[in-house]
Amino acid sequence: MKKLISLALALVMCTCLAACGGGVDKQPAIDAHNAAGAAVNDLSAIINADPEPFADYIADMQDLVNQLNECGAFLESNEKTTQEALDQWVKTCNDIEKWAKDAKAEIEAGAQ
Repeated sequence: MKKLISLALALVMCTCLAACGGGVDKQPAIDAHNAAGAAVNDLSAIINADPEPFADYIADMQDLVNQLNECGAFLESNEKTTQEALDQWVKTCNDIEKWAKDAKAEIEAGAQ
């Protein structure tokens, strides 16, 4: 009888663990979002000091900030998501970070 109860409890615990597993990890997307935001903020600080010569960057930055805000809202929501959706946000944030860093390097190179 004890073995039967132990077996039943073990099966229940395995079922509970299986039901809890399979979730997606938002942390890589959160990290990518934060890195992209920091890169955009660094670029913004340079442009805000003297915006006139960088008007072409400003429109692009506004689009990127809108994407970052959309990503942030997505990550803060409690909606169920897929790993594919999170991977797409990671890619988008990585692209934004790269663009901002490249733009910053271009601006700094032109200032020399």
